[in-house]
Amino acid sequence: MIKQNFLYSKLDELDLSMTFYSNQNDSSAKATLIYFHGGGLLYGTRDDLPEIYCELLVENGYNLLTVDYPLAPEVKLPTIVACLKEAIDWFLKNYQTTLGLENPNYFLFGRSAGAFLTYLLSARYPLPEQKGLISFYGYYDLTNPAFSQPSSYYNQFPKIAPLTAQALIQPKPIAEVSINERFSLYLSGRQFGNWLSYLVNSPSEKETFSLTDTELAGLPPAFLAHSSADQDVPVEASRIASNKIPNVTYEEVEKLPHDFDGDITKSEGLEVYQALIVWLDKALSSN
Repeated sequence: MIKQNFLYSKLDELDLSMTFYSNQNDSSAKATLIYFHGGGLLYGTRDDLPEIYCELLVENGYNLLTVDYPLAPEVKLPTIVACLKEAIDWFLKNYQTTLGLENPNYFLFGRSAGAFLTYLLSARYPLPEQKGLISFYGYYDLTNPAFSQPSSYYNQFPKIAPLTAQALIQPKPIAEVSINERFSLYLSGRQFGNWLSYLVNSPSEKETFSLTDTELAGLPPAFLAHSSADQDVPVEASRIASNKIPNVTYEEVEKLPHDFDGDITKSEGLEVYQALIVWLDKALSSN
C-alpha cells in the first residue's frame, strides 16, 4: 500500500490536504472511498483510520482518499461543507491525471461527525459518480434533543467550564488537532449542552443542516454501522435512518463504545469492515 499527499485547496493561509491510499501501479481499482474523520467537528485528523482497515480496503480493490476539513468553531458548518465540495470536485477533476485511476466512481465514508458530513453531502451535493454512502456511528439531524441537552454520560467526567474550554479556540482556521489537545472543548460542549453553538451561526441553522425525511428517501445506497451501547451518538440515529433510506444495509454491534472499530483487538470492527467490502462489491455490481 502506498500513501501520497495532495493539496486540494486553501482557506486563507490554511492548506487543505488529502492522503491517497492505493496499491502500487494499479489503476484498475473498483472505486475510491472519500473519507471524512470524526471528532465532533472540533478536533481530529484525516489519517485516523486504523491501518488494518486501510490495507483491507486497498487489498480488495478500493482506494481511500482521506480529507482535511477546517474545524469548528474557528469556522462554521457552511465553510466546512463548502471545503468538502471542493475536495470532491478535486477528485473528479484529478482522478485520471493525478491519481492515475480508470474510473471516477466514489463512495462517501465518514465516522461519527464525519458521517454527519457524509449524509449532508450525499443529500445536498449528489453527483452521478457517487455510488453510495457509508456511515459509521453517524447522525443526520442536529435537532436531536440529545445534542442540545447536558449529556448524562459526559457529566460523569470532571466539569470543564465553557470559558476554560473556549481558551482552546484558535485565532485562525485549523484543519488538524489531536484529541488530547482539544477533547475538553467537545466534552464541555456536551456537558453544558452548548456543543452545537460551535457549529452553527444561529439556532435556526440546526434545522438547515438536518436532513428531512424526503432527503433521506433520496439518498444513494447506504451502509450504516453503529453500536447499541453508543454513549455519544444515540444508536436510534442509525436505526431510524435504516428505516428511511430505501436501499440500506445496517450492521449493529453490541455492548461496545461509540467508536467500536477503534479497538483493533476486538473482532467486531474487522467483521463490519469485511461486511462493508461485500456491500461495496454489491453496490457497484447493481449500479
